[in-house]
Amino acid sequence: MSYQPGILEEYEAFLESLVLHPELHKTKTVEMDLKGQLNPSHLLNELYFNQNKWLGFEAFHNHYTALFKDELESVFSKTFSPDLEEGLRARLYRTQFGFLTEYHAYFLACEMFDPENVSRDTSLDVTGVDFRIRLDNKIYNIHIFVDTPRSWKYRKYKSDNKNVERAEGTHVNLPYSLKEGKIHSLHFLKNEFGIYTRKYFDYFAAEARAGRIQNNNIKGVTEKGFVYSD
Repeated sequence: MSYQPGILEEYEAFLESLVLHPELHKTKTVEMDLKGQLNPSHLLNELYFNQNKWLGFEAFHNHYTALFKDELESVFSKTFSPDLEEGLRARLYRTQFGFLTEYHAYFLACEMFDPENVSRDTSLDVTGVDFRIRLDNKIYNIHIFVDTPRSWKYRKYKSDNKNVERAEGTHVNLPYSLKEGKIHSLHFLKNEFGIYTRKYFDYFAAEARAGRIQNNNIKGVTEKGFVYSD
């Protein structure tokens, strides 16, 4: 769904209504790449962005597994053991969880910087860019991910090996922290779903306008995370 007035509040209410399953973040028995049509990110984008269907975790899992039943049976050698079923459920949950966080950041950016200055589409996504912000006639390609050593390592791997900085403009790592008290800490809703804050985007805008953002970096960012002192 493209940005519309009031959509941010509606989306936050949807996020707050979700039943979370923290244990699925720890289940990692299905870690191979789900490529092509099996890539859950493609289906999430189609449902949320093109069809305006905001499915919860269980509904998305059921929709995905029904849609790709034959393909999944082929990938998993015609059989689904309980471990594989739970592993796939966890894999879909983690992918959707990250997508929901990214989608919220996109809506928030639209509200703060004007929808005409924020863009998100599949052509950007295939280059590794989550969305793009135009600020003072400069293009900033935003990369969303959790601020953990593992995520930084994967971000660096993509940068070094997958040419994810080929899109025009400055590429900005804008990770989020699950810990409190940092400039990039998430705000947690009543159900503990974390969302980006206006404070963080205000900080990004101030750094951009001051000329302190370098390509693929922000002053104060290291591979281990942010080192700001508020």
